[in-house]
Formats: sequence, C-alpha cells, structure tokens
Amino acid sequence: MIFLGHVGITTAAFKLYENVAFKVKVNNNEKYIDYRLIAIGAVLPDIIDKPIGAYFFRSTFHNSRIFAHSLIFSVLLIIIGIYYYKRSRNNSFTLLGVSSLIHQIFDSMWLYPGIWFWPAYGLKFPTRPEGNWIASNIVNLLTNPFVYGPEILGAFIIGYYVIKLVINKRVKEFLKTGRL
Repeated sequence: MIFLGHVGITTAAFKLYENVAFKVKVNNNEKYIDYRLIAIGAVLPDIIDKPIGAYFFRSTFHNSRIFAHSLIFSVLLIIIGIYYYKRSRNNSFTLLGVSSLIHQIFDSMWLYPGIWFWPAYGLKFPTRPEGNWIASNIVNLLTNPFVYGPEILGAFIIGYYVIKLVINKRVKEFLKTGRL
C-alpha cells in the first residue's frame, strides 16, 4: 500500500470498531476517536522512515523501512498511550500506536524480521536493494493489483467520508475535533 490504502482502510477499521464498541452515541464530553490522528498514524511509519532512510541517511541505512517500521515503535507508542490515557483520559498516543501497527501489518513487515523485530536481530538494519522507491511505487500502482486494489478501496472510503462530511456540513467540525 502507498497512501490512500493505509489511510482509508485504517479509518474504516476504526469506524467499524467505533460502531461496534460504542453502541451509545458519544456526547461532547465523552471519549471519542479522533480520525485526524488515525490518518496520521496510518502513514506515520512512512512519514518518519522514508525521509531518514531514503534521503537524509541513505548511505547509512540503504533502507526506507527502519525504526518506525519496527514492532517496538508501535508497542512503545501504545504503552505511552496507555500510561497517558490513565493519567489524563486522552487516547492520542494509543490511536497513533495502533494505527502505525496496522500500517506495519498492511506492509507485511513480518516478512522482514530483521526490521520488524529490530533490535532483536542486531542494531543494524538489513539493507534493501538500492533503487528509486518512488518510481517503483508508481510502476506497482499501475501494474500490481495487490497495490492498486487497496489504493482504490482506500480512495473510495476516504471519498465516502469526505462526501458525508460535506453533505452534513461538518467539515469544520471534523477539522476541529477529528470526529467523523
């Protein structure tokens, strides 16, 4: 997956969870899911790792999946989130942690144990073949159904929620609160 698949499918998964877990509609003072954080968390591993591994320290890492694609990254965010939630009733870090974990699952990180279970296999990240990952993603987006399928699905999901927000005149509310 590239972007729309990560954001759209993760958003749909959290919306399904919200509909099942919270049978009663949330009031202004009750806990709710901030979908702005879901969108950020769904792409957070790429936001962190792509610039570090593919641009700034390319000669060091030779890999655009490093720290934020490791299981420890999401687990630490979730642990910080649980601690923070117990102290302040704010679920922000937990949402980021779970969303980034879903990102890693969608990226099939278990197929790269040296990255996903880092630092269990050593402190050095395995290298991936050098190349232009942007061009590679574009080619995959146009030719690989396992790439363009989730992107199309994600685009439909995001489009559905955007249209719903526009029709219900709730865009400003979403931007302010993150509620869908």
